[in-house]
Amino acid sequence: MTSLVECPAPVVACLGRMARDAATPGVGQALDRCLEDVEALRREERITDEQREALRLILLGIGLHAG
Repeated sequence: MTSLVECPAPVVACLGRMARDAATPGVGQALDRCLEDVEALRREERITDEQREALRLILLGIGLHAG
């Protein structure tokens, strides 16, 4: 599996903040924006398919705890 350390730093920082604040109002909207950003990074070939999937799984897991 691809290490998240290889992903662009802003995405990783965003994931960390959201994981810490999963119960905060507005996290759902932030998750949606992050998912869009992850897709854009993949389209721009800045991350691999494996990295995209790893980030999506993390984001979707945070979403389960936010609701």
